[in-house]
Amino acid sequence: MGWHEVLGHDAQIERFRRSLAGGRLASAFLFIGPDGIGKQFFARKLTQALFCEVRPEQECDPCGECPSCQQVMADTHPDLHFVDLVPGTGEIRTAQIVGGSFTIDKREEVFRGACYEINLKPIVAKRKVVIINQADSLNATSTANLLKTLEEPPPGAVLILLGTSLSQQLDTIISRCQVVSFQSLLPEQVQQILLQQRILESAGDALELAMIANGSVGLARKYNEGNLLEVRRELLDLLSNLPEQTERLDEFLSGFVDVKKLARNEKYDRIEFLASIVISCFHQLVLILTGQELTGDQVLVQASRKMADVWEGDVETALACIDRTLETRFHALANANVKTLVGAWVDDLGQIWLTGGFKVPT
Repeated sequence: MGWHEVLGHDAQIERFRRSLAGGRLASAFLFIGPDGIGKQFFARKLTQALFCEVRPEQECDPCGECPSCQQVMADTHPDLHFVDLVPGTGEIRTAQIVGGSFTIDKREEVFRGACYEINLKPIVAKRKVVIINQADSLNATSTANLLKTLEEPPPGAVLILLGTSLSQQLDTIISRCQVVSFQSLLPEQVQQILLQQRILESAGDALELAMIANGSVGLARKYNEGNLLEVRRELLDLLSNLPEQTERLDEFLSGFVDVKKLARNEKYDRIEFLASIVISCFHQLVLILTGQELTGDQVLVQASRKMADVWEGDVETALACIDRTLETRFHALANANVKTLVGAWVDDLGQIWLTGGFKVPT
């Protein structure tokens, strides 16, 4: 079970194969790319290649079956140290980097620290590897303490930081790491992973989920756990004949978003999710009206075709609905009242559908 489990990152695999074959592996890497596309899984596969007991690291092709390979994936290998956000915290604390403790939810968390761990002699493997997940969340003190280790890493040690973008990293971190960029996966690749991991059994459901996950398996998992495919399907059904279902649509969207137990950022995430569905549906409608090939999954295509059958407006009207939805996303980010925001959004979409435009409040 080697690299064939990693989809969509062939160029990155080849890069490390060349480095290891030539004996030129660097000591610090910064993996950059959107959340949920497999950066952490890739880092663990690379660690397997370095620790594998069956195949030499120069081949960069882990067997996936030996004890070391199994321990890497189970996070029990003594020469791999993994750093992640502690539940209930919003940043990687200094104690996680240099050692120490802090209290969270009335319990004390104690750490030996990544810098301490990477300086220990390997126990089983020939190297020590440290993987820091959510590197965007390193606080200023953590970063300052990490720099010395990045400047003077122990011989053979490998430090891998996982972040989302270079803009989230300090220049001092970037300059001390080799940057490896990762791109979002194709919908077909996300679909394949969802089926391989048995997250979904139906190929159709997997593709539908992949189409709305923006190339992120992590986001697809989140949507699946929240049963958001059903939410999407009901929204698309209501959208397909909006003017006659304005009240129902308002009730449905408000009921999904305006939930008391949800935090403000969670409500925004839900509006973002709903807005992306509305935009994608009207985008498909624009393709239909302009005679272009449709690009969505079967559920989205069917809904947009149903909408097109009763659509009396033109392309500009459809684009106005997209613009109004983008405006809703902007106001949601600006902390507008959720219930009022959703009601105005639905009313304006219905008005645009019927008249081709809406009046801007004075």
